[in-house]
Amino acid sequence: MSIATDLAIEIVQHQLCLALPQQQLWVKFVAPQLQIHIDLPVADPQVIRSILQTLRAYRYDFANLAVETVVIYGMRGAKVILWKKALPLQQVLADREERSSTDAFSYDNKYINRFAVPIAFLINGIISWSGLGLLLIGMKIWIHEFGHAVVAWFSGRGATPLPFGWTNYGPKSPIVYCCFFILWALLFYTSWKERKRWPMGIAVVAVIIQFAMTWLMSQDDFELWAAFGGVAGEFYLSALLILAFYMPLPEKWHWNFWRYPAMFMGTHSFLTNFTFWHQVQRGEASIPWGSMLNGSGDAGGDMNQLHDLGWSDSQIINTYIAIGQVCLWVMVAVYVLRIMKFKKA
Repeated sequence: MSIATDLAIEIVQHQLCLALPQQQLWVKFVAPQLQIHIDLPVADPQVIRSILQTLRAYRYDFANLAVETVVIYGMRGAKVILWKKALPLQQVLADREERSSTDAFSYDNKYINRFAVPIAFLINGIISWSGLGLLLIGMKIWIHEFGHAVVAWFSGRGATPLPFGWTNYGPKSPIVYCCFFILWALLFYTSWKERKRWPMGIAVVAVIIQFAMTWLMSQDDFELWAAFGGVAGEFYLSALLILAFYMPLPEKWHWNFWRYPAMFMGTHSFLTNFTFWHQVQRGEASIPWGSMLNGSGDAGGDMNQLHDLGWSDSQIINTYIAIGQVCLWVMVAVYVLRIMKFKKA
């Protein structure tokens, strides 16, 4: 090999080592392949993505190399190949924005990131204004029931949220607790493998909350939170569905197409609930006493239970308004940060 070729390979290897300081890797050129050997037992998508981003950033170094293909090898020692990923150089050097702008399922699609959620809110606003929102009331009801069920699940109880306005609770069960603990552990493990920090953080926080609610919370507190959780869930669960639209999950948890209907469901439920409780605050609507199944006279309704537990009308209204405002500003902040990220890219 020529001196120029050796220098180009050294530069590429140096930049890759700077980008991945925790990984051991070696770069070789075996015409027409640029081979990258990395001491990694499994193909980590995050590491591969970092390698490709680094190669794109220093594409001028390939001017001295007759490279046609980039091959990444996962190695054990110097001779054992554990996995291999080969990509044409043209694909490796393709601009991320150009590739992702035509992929509706890409989390890096700047047009989807910029317009999808605002359009969903606009469509749901038109639906509500036209009176067609009643056709989608099932979405709101189901999220409401999931709000009750989430409190039960985090409290170590089985629960079945039904879309016609009812959620069954079971007694506290170590089996339920262990099942959800395993779920959070799997989320943490898969996120750790792919170095996705925010799902890891969610898993840790969820485990802490689950432990406190299952083993430290009294029965009276559970009944309070269960009653409160229905309407609260219409806010925070809807907000989570919207925020999850922007957050890439670990590879085995990807939902691609389904994040669109989930986001639409979240925007419909949040907008409907946010508008309703501000109408209640202005005196244009009343607190929803009773229950959906048994009518406004049902003393077992969520708001009735909160009232029986000592909550005043103003406390109920102001608490739900506050939750809605917090969720709204969190969504706005994430949206702005997401847009700013792609403006800088």
